[in-house]
Amino acid sequence: MTELNEEMKKELVEYQNMQQQLQLILLQKQQIQIQLNETERAEEELKKSEGKFYRFAGSVLIPKEKEVLKKELKEEKESLELRKSVIQKQEEKITERMNSVRKKFEEYGRGPGGNKSVGDEASAA
Repeated sequence: MTELNEEMKKELVEYQNMQQQLQLILLQKQQIQIQLNETERAEEELKKSEGKFYRFAGSVLIPKEKEVLKKELKEEKESLELRKSVIQKQEEKITERMNSVRKKFEEYGRGPGGNKSVGDEASAA
């Protein structure tokens, strides 16, 4: 097997770092989606409910007017949707960069050394 040159070793480390970043981004995206689902459920319950309403502020329940609570939930939902779109853009950028590095490894594997795959490169490091 051909030794990885220094540039390819750096690319491999960068690729592994991007994999970790992508995992974190996907975890954040999942958490935001859970929060969005909870907010949407709260909005639905608020629409069909009457009476007194309360909201947690830390570990304390605070009474809220229905309209104030509606407004807060709407703002929270908008904020979560914005965060989700930012995270999706980060995910796309990292995925594009990972694909670029993956192509470099594929080209390197097709060079004079033969038919190596990205997995072969990682095990050679």
